[in-house]
Amino acid sequence: MAKPTKSDLDQSARQLLAFLERNRDEDIIEYPFSGLFPRNSCESVSLILAYLLEEKYGLDNVRVIKGTKRSHEHHFWVRAGDLLYDLTAHQFGRRKPIIGALASPFHMSYPDWEVESGREFVKREPIIRAYREGIIPF
Repeated sequence: MAKPTKSDLDQSARQLLAFLERNRDEDIIEYPFSGLFPRNSCESVSLILAYLLEEKYGLDNVRVIKGTKRSHEHHFWVRAGDLLYDLTAHQFGRRKPIIGALASPFHMSYPDWEVESGREFVKREPIIRAYREGIIPF
C-alpha cells in the first residue's frame, strides 16, 4: 500500500465529519453521544477516526490524545504521525474542526497530554463493518 498523502487523510477526515453531522440527525450508526455531536463526543469520534485511519490506510502511528486542563476538564483528539485531527473542536465557541494541522493553539490550552490507550468506549468491529459496507464514508 502506498503511503497516504496529507491530502488523502484530510479528505477522509472531512468525509467522516460530514457523515457525523448527518448521523446526528438521522441516527445511521450509534456511538456514545452520537445525538449530541460535536458536544460531549470527542472521545467517541476520536476513536472512530483512529479506527478508520488504521483500517483504510494501514497506519500504525495513529494515537488518540487525551488533553487535560488543570481544572480537570478533558478533551480528546487524534494524532496521525505529525498531523492533528480534532473533528469536535467546533463544540467550543467559534472554533472550526481541526483537519491535518501540525500544531494547534487550542490544544495547547490542555497542558497535560497523554496517549489514551483504552479503546473500549467505542467498539472497533461495528465501525469497521459499517465502513466496509459503505455506510460510513471515509
